[in-house]
Amino acid sequence: MHPRPYAERPVVYVAETDLDRLNTLAETAESPGGRLLAREMERAVVVAHGALPRDFVRLNSTVEYRDLLTGRARTLQIVLPQEADVDAERISVVSPVGAALIGLRAGDVFALSTEDGRPHVLHVASVREPAAEMEARHGA
Repeated sequence: MHPRPYAERPVVYVAETDLDRLNTLAETAESPGGRLLAREMERAVVVAHGALPRDFVRLNSTVEYRDLLTGRARTLQIVLPQEADVDAERISVVSPVGAALIGLRAGDVFALSTEDGRPHVLHVASVREPAAEMEARHGA
């Protein structure tokens, strides 16, 4: 899938079930990632449970992305701060990369600068919904 142009910020989706938790994290996180999450939550489109689209990054989603500036590809799960573990490829939603990815869909591109000032342009290659959601939907 080819990335969409990133001159404009892509639409950000948030699951209705995650909205309060993400807003609380955004309001209380004293970090660049927390501030980015707050800005993204202000413009997010809230998606009711069971409504489309399902293929957006949300809490506990696994996302594959590539940094278009460095060429580095990664696959990470976006989690709550207390569940973050870089060695297990779980990244906090209040980290700059986690906050940038939350709410995006495959094909979206998001440009940001991290705390050290380095620019990144993240292209979302794929999104896998949280396992619990998938099991509930498929009756597993």
